[in-house]
Amino acid sequence: MKINPSLKNKSEKHLYLFDIKLNQQTLEQFSGINYVIMQGSSKRAEVLARKLADKVLKFDSRFFKPVNLVNTSDYAVYRVGNILSVSHGMGNVTIDALLHAVTKVLYFAGSHELEYIRVGTSGGIGVEPGTVVVTKNAYMPNLAPYYTSYELGQRIDTPTNLNHALVERILAAQADNLSFPIISGNSIAADDFYLGQCRYDGAMPARKDHAWREEFFQKIHALDIRNFEMESSAMGAFCNRAEIPATMIAVTLLNRFKGDQVSATPEQLAEFSDRSQAVVINYLLSRANVKLHTN
Repeated sequence: MKINPSLKNKSEKHLYLFDIKLNQQTLEQFSGINYVIMQGSSKRAEVLARKLADKVLKFDSRFFKPVNLVNTSDYAVYRVGNILSVSHGMGNVTIDALLHAVTKVLYFAGSHELEYIRVGTSGGIGVEPGTVVVTKNAYMPNLAPYYTSYELGQRIDTPTNLNHALVERILAAQADNLSFPIISGNSIAADDFYLGQCRYDGAMPARKDHAWREEFFQKIHALDIRNFEMESSAMGAFCNRAEIPATMIAVTLLNRFKGDQVSATPEQLAEFSDRSQAVVINYLLSRANVKLHTN
């Protein structure tokens, strides 16, 4: 981990974004962490924590309720063994804030050997609904391989490539008879859910017609881009600077070549969401330092 040098002489007593005191009791809760698994909603973060308690700690999830370690309504943070299951909200801005907060508290707690994995949903580009995509590289909407931010008026471009060795380890940890398709590919982090992805079903009309959109989708498919989502470029940029291995595991809910509407039933959507969580659980159970917590 590479951290802001000014944090090495810690004077901070309260972490505002999590609304927690940075005292010994709090830091012990974040000590010994090796994996941070991020999801959009607090509900999904809690669901994953329950699954991890069952698979890693062998707790009966019917009688286990994860404890949220933070006091804000913006984020949720659950611990199972040496794993954190956290929520990040929607979009690059919210995940960027979460990354700063969680990395700071983990640094102060002495947890410096980390992997970050975002688990979520996405819109597929030329892949069928239910396909799990493990992201190699993240792109901005203009297809730039870097995340653009502004610091007091100065434009900053930070590379967004994700950790390819981590991608390969995740793929290798999956069973040969996995019941759903899983691929590696690249992702676009769109600026928003509707117009940034040229959806025609938003409250405001998209400015590009179907022919233009079809041509753009063909172009990005040729670049091995297999899905749209909204957080990968901020995560890639942050983790590149922090030197933390990171990637994203996102199931596709629809094939954007075929339209804008998610047509899957609620039952199918729940099962699709389970797929990306199953992939990360398979990976975590393959790691020796996670297996230590199963005994």
